[in-house]
Amino acid sequence: MRRLWRPALDRLTPYEAGPSLEALRAQLGLAEITRLSANENPLGPSPRAVEAIRAEAARAHLYPDGGGTALREALARSLGVSPEAVILGNGADELLSLIAWAALEAGDEAVIPHPAFEPYATVVTLAGATPVESPLVDYRTDLDDMARRVTPRTKVVMLCSPHNPAGTSVGSAEFGRFLAALGGDPPLLVLDEAYRDFADDPECVDGIPLLREHPTLIVLRTFSKIAGLAGLRVGYAVAGPEIVSMLNRARAPYNVNRLAQVAALAALEDREHWERTRRLVIEERRFLTGELRRLGLAVVPSQANFILVHVGARAAALREALLKEGILVRDGGAVGFPGHLRITVGTRETNARLVQVVERTTPHPASPQRGEEKR
Repeated sequence: MRRLWRPALDRLTPYEAGPSLEALRAQLGLAEITRLSANENPLGPSPRAVEAIRAEAARAHLYPDGGGTALREALARSLGVSPEAVILGNGADELLSLIAWAALEAGDEAVIPHPAFEPYATVVTLAGATPVESPLVDYRTDLDDMARRVTPRTKVVMLCSPHNPAGTSVGSAEFGRFLAALGGDPPLLVLDEAYRDFADDPECVDGIPLLREHPTLIVLRTFSKIAGLAGLRVGYAVAGPEIVSMLNRARAPYNVNRLAQVAALAALEDREHWERTRRLVIEERRFLTGELRRLGLAVVPSQANFILVHVGARAAALREALLKEGILVRDGGAVGFPGHLRITVGTRETNARLVQVVERTTPHPASPQRGEEKR
């Protein structure tokens, strides 16, 4: 019988986004559901971005600028790099695919943390290469272990800081030692900084200044989180012009649509909204972390716009109790952390409601149950 599908597909599990908010509202009979499961911006997009979309909508019948020239030039000015060092993607997910398509083939290996953002392993597998997983240690990326796993077959190393789904970050000094450990002939090194805008630790690594001295480094960022444009899918990579040139060979024409480009440009120029979002997330992350720890729960220190909370065997029941109150959080088991919940940082009103639900369902006196120690 003719085989129609690649064997690599047998090793993949489709990403499960869950039902839409509209379907959930109808199913549960709730007027409103607050989604704290997808790490979305609690303030929404900049009003300037919304207006830019409205003004551009009448030109939706025209193809967009295939190179995203205006947006790339604005990003280059903001980051202090050349426009030739920037490439746009339909979300950072597409950029990961471009890297895999351009660099990986059968017999190659890619070293990735585990658990981590699911598309890392997916794009590697689809390219016919082998993902080599490096386990986290105490919720943190073990750069020493990742360096030990690099072999002559390693074509790409992927890591994220802050980490998704743990929220921990990589420090500048340890990242510098990691770069040195890769030696004089390093593989491509993808540093996913989708959540870096929410980091307030001065030691959190910033990949952009390192690009000049490390020609195989690729830094990924996105407008989905800090800019609140998740629904428009705009990501970008910053790397040496030679790398960007190779990625452009694998990039589809017109990959970032017209409305997304103008919205991202307007969002980039609205620094006030950018900073307002950052301040709110940092303040509410501190509040939510403190309140949940007060209730005896173990919260992983986070530098992202979400927190990972260890709740043990009560994870499913607590998630269901929150959903009945109109608050949707992420099942930690679905992202590699059974017995945990990943909770997006929301507004004070939403966070306070979440704490109230958790408090009602938390055993008293509040303390971890036997067998529920922090993993």
